[in-house]
Amino acid sequence: MNTDQLLAHFQKLRSTLKPSQMAALGGVFVAVVTLVVGSAYYLNAPDYTLLVADMDAETANAVVGRLKADRIPYQLGDGGRTVRVPSDRVDELRLALAADGLPSAGRIGFEIFDRTAFGTTEFLEQVNYRRALEGELARTIATMADVASARVHIAMAKDSLFLDRSEPAKASVALRLKGNRTLSPSAVRGIAALVASSVEGLRPESVTILDHHGRPLTRPEDPAEGTGLDATQLERQQQIERNLAQKVLAMLEPVVGEGRVRVNVAAHLRADIIEETEERWDPNTVVRSRQTTTETGAATVVPAGIAGARANQPPALTTADTANGTAPPVTTTATAPGRSTETTNYEVGKLVRHTLSPQGQLARLSVAVVLDDERVTTKNEDGTVTMATRPWDPEGLQRVQALVAAAVGLDPERGDQLTVENIPFGVVPENAPAPTGFGGRALELLEQHWRTLVNAVVVLLVAAFAFFGVLRPLAAKLGRSVEPPALPAAATAGARLPTVSEMEGQLEAELDAMAAPSPRRLPALTQRVARLAAEEPEQVARIVRGWISEDGR
Repeated sequence: MNTDQLLAHFQKLRSTLKPSQMAALGGVFVAVVTLVVGSAYYLNAPDYTLLVADMDAETANAVVGRLKADRIPYQLGDGGRTVRVPSDRVDELRLALAADGLPSAGRIGFEIFDRTAFGTTEFLEQVNYRRALEGELARTIATMADVASARVHIAMAKDSLFLDRSEPAKASVALRLKGNRTLSPSAVRGIAALVASSVEGLRPESVTILDHHGRPLTRPEDPAEGTGLDATQLERQQQIERNLAQKVLAMLEPVVGEGRVRVNVAAHLRADIIEETEERWDPNTVVRSRQTTTETGAATVVPAGIAGARANQPPALTTADTANGTAPPVTTTATAPGRSTETTNYEVGKLVRHTLSPQGQLARLSVAVVLDDERVTTKNEDGTVTMATRPWDPEGLQRVQALVAAAVGLDPERGDQLTVENIPFGVVPENAPAPTGFGGRALELLEQHWRTLVNAVVVLLVAAFAFFGVLRPLAAKLGRSVEPPALPAAATAGARLPTVSEMEGQLEAELDAMAAPSPRRLPALTQRVARLAAEEPEQVARIVRGWISEDGR
């Protein structure tokens, strides 16, 4: 079909429709085209993803300026503090902004020394060093997961020759947290240690940390009721309880079923330091050493003879005395009696024990285990398998109790307690496993692409409504409203068109009614037929086709 035929059809359709019908058809056409174009644009529009959030005015201005320079579309939100960009370029833009040091929250780091001016005084250098250190610490703290931004203020230490005039270093940190999150005590202590380690002469106790609500985060934690434990020991107590509970759950769930057991562990730590010194004496004596000494008597010569000085002198043995017949003096020998001595040393046994128990040692352990009813699987005669529940028997509870006692290292002498009870669960466990297999994968895909699916379904519904609810009924109405050409009064009044004989009879009657002579009948008939052909061409065509068909028969 060429252009002329198309225009001819359009002119013919236009001639058969009223102006109101043409306006309605044009309005519907414009609405459908607008709907289709809008749906296509909506489906092809880029999906914007969060690039940077929780920015101040200065940082937002720098980020937006960079996006404008690169001609990247963006969307602002949250009062200008949030910037969104197309999802396919978010990773690239994050790397580019990080390379430019954005977002930097307007804090200046050690790059301040890249532009040193000539003639800078020592005081100005100290001020710049403090500014650079504050900026670097603020940037480092802002990289934490729960921290949106940070500001650090440092008061440097002042040394003096007089001790009472020297001032220690101090620091304060103001944090703006993400959402309604709170920092854990360990994170607060880590920030204090970070700042203290970066500033010379600064102690962690001299660092004050505040959140964006003005609440101090470095205040000493209130001790627990009746325990007297500090924050570190309380955290250790909670860690012990979590580890033991997870250990018991990992052991029992494969046996009793996942989600059918509950474990609660309460660990009590010592809040004081115990120092004991024990001294014990053994009643049984022990021989440490034994010494024996023996003395024997010596022989002594006793002279015999005339008393006096001469008798006390030893005799001189000479040959003259023997030759003269003089006898030597007589002597006697005496032996002194001997002596024996024995010394025995005894030792008494002594035990000295010094025990020092630091604070935070495990003093007592309490474990409570609740089991759901036991599941019993029964196979029927027809091959079907049914599952029922029944209470645990005492032997089964004792076995579970023995397993739990061995898992947590229960010590009855220390006062530990263990309770295992069978109580039917009345609700579905909260940690029920997610469906696996094809259904699980389908749910995961639906969670990931639900927005795209909803958009497509909405567009399809709108297109179906436009076609079946607007275009089709309107086309049917227009088809019914197209009126055929006006017929003669006799044709429109009756249910059928007049035949050729009836038309001839009508013409003859009209001519007979006219009081005209016979020669004028032919011109009058010719004029009548010409007027009828001009006014009703389709009706005349039907009459001619009828004559032709009658002549053919």
